[in-house]
Amino acid sequence: MIKDFSEMDQFRCPKCNKLLFKYKLRGSIQIQIKCTRCSTIATLIVDSK
Repeated sequence: MIKDFSEMDQFRCPKCNKLLFKYKLRGSIQIQIKCTRCSTIATLIVDSK
């Protein structure tokens, strides 16, 4: 379990800069999330090689 949240990466809305989530990742992920403030669909793609 992660105890120090300051080392986590942040994902923010590209339009209004609202913090959508924090993450710590080993591997790959593709996420689409809708911002609750401005309704923009934001996409995050992390490809670990």
